[in-house]
Amino acid sequence: METKYAGFQKMVASAYLLLIFAALPIYMRDGFYLLADAKYLFFRGVSLIFLPLGLCGAIVCGICRWRRYRGRPWGRCSSTDCLAICFALFSLLSYLFSAYKDTAFIGFSGWYMGLLTQLFLVGGYFLVSRWYEREELIAGIVWISVTAVCLLGVLNRLGYDPLGTYEGMDWWDWNRKNLLSTVGNINWYCGYLAVAVPLLLYCFWAAKGWRRIPAGIASFVGIGAVFLQGSASGYVALGAMYAVLLLGSLKDAELLLRFLETAILVPLFAFLMWMTQIPLILAYDMEEMVGKIFTPLWGIPLGILAVGIVALHLLDKRGGWPENGSALKGVLALGGALGLAGVLVFVGCQVSDEVWRFFGGSSFLRFDSAWGSGRGALWTATWKGFWRSGPGNLLYGVGPDCFARYFYEQESLALQAPISWEEGAIYANAHNEWLNMLVNQGILGAVAYLGFFLSAFARFWKRRGESRRMTAGMMAVAAYLANQFFSFGQVVATPLIFLVIAVCEKECRRTDGEKEGLYG
Repeated sequence: METKYAGFQKMVASAYLLLIFAALPIYMRDGFYLLADAKYLFFRGVSLIFLPLGLCGAIVCGICRWRRYRGRPWGRCSSTDCLAICFALFSLLSYLFSAYKDTAFIGFSGWYMGLLTQLFLVGGYFLVSRWYEREELIAGIVWISVTAVCLLGVLNRLGYDPLGTYEGMDWWDWNRKNLLSTVGNINWYCGYLAVAVPLLLYCFWAAKGWRRIPAGIASFVGIGAVFLQGSASGYVALGAMYAVLLLGSLKDAELLLRFLETAILVPLFAFLMWMTQIPLILAYDMEEMVGKIFTPLWGIPLGILAVGIVALHLLDKRGGWPENGSALKGVLALGGALGLAGVLVFVGCQVSDEVWRFFGGSSFLRFDSAWGSGRGALWTATWKGFWRSGPGNLLYGVGPDCFARYFYEQESLALQAPISWEEGAIYANAHNEWLNMLVNQGILGAVAYLGFFLSAFARFWKRRGESRRMTAGMMAVAAYLANQFFSFGQVVATPLIFLVIAVCEKECRRTDGEKEGLYG
């Protein structure tokens, strides 16, 4: 009976992963019209069907395994598992003590990141991390879906509308510039890319033989989607995913060569965009920056990387890359030094006009109310409002996805939304997922939520030598963490990152189970 229900559970987990990761990003009920509602209803419907099925199967299998393994049916509970459970419990606590239960259960209209969604996130994580088995067919379908969503976004920026989603819409000009692909809002789309593009890059980095050709083309398309989508946080996410990929490539000459081949796609795309001068339909903020983004200066890193690829080929023939860990330590030390230097420059620009002007006087170097399209004022107001929310709310928050209810009703938030937004738009969240979580679910929820991602990254880092797939998980987690510092959770990107972590957690459990004589 255990084998029978285990097969059923694997089928449920595979179907859930396929529907959420491959179908949800593509799904559109009526074009861009109420697209967030359509995405949420799809996510909720799939979760309400498959998660209870998975729970029922897990109960039956758990009873069988309890007898077989004498009280240890599932192996050890990882730190990531514990933090996921804590996050679910603290989300429930936040809901129970919230003064806005009507909003806290489902979430703020158009965002739907309330208690129900957060329980689905944790439920999906446990379903996939316990029962999913690697299948090439599912991986292939996900890869095709990700490539299609990225390609459509690039085509939209080039002026093409293959799906006819822009026809007959109100506020046509705003929508044409700020809605993309099948995900919609450029910030939502950027969040999706932060999770999906690392998987494309990983495939090109890890693939062998003829598969590297389509993987390379898809990676090039993914890079183009990040460059053209219109949110500056996407560039930060791109840097984060490449930084992790570099760290995963330093112990082996072949892997380092593959990293250089992957990295060269970035200057190649930018240089080609400068050479061709293709007309683009861009978001308002990006229209002023495009001349600074696509310049002939990209030819410099393009040439350097090309020379590096040739040199590494020659080095590999003459003995290869040192495998004593010195290269990794050197890069980590250099990265730490550069990070510290960046922090010192940023701090110096806040306290001295001379330092600020010396480094170019760019707006992003000086944190004020206008910094980050108004994020400076929003984050300041959010931080102050959080500390005024009261002792109880400091611990468990004002309620899942209740940021707008609290700040507009209790704090009388009077910040003006950027002029590039739709008329009448309000701040539904802090535009910083970690700060937003602090307000909505307090210190307890925020620590558990952020700890879930950090513990997953650390767990994958320790096992990267046992499985290269851990690199894909680390890339996605790092890119998501970086992007969400300037963005927000939503029902497309956030379920996907939970599933990426779940798939890698399953790989960790497989390895641990084989060592202990258990598997599950």
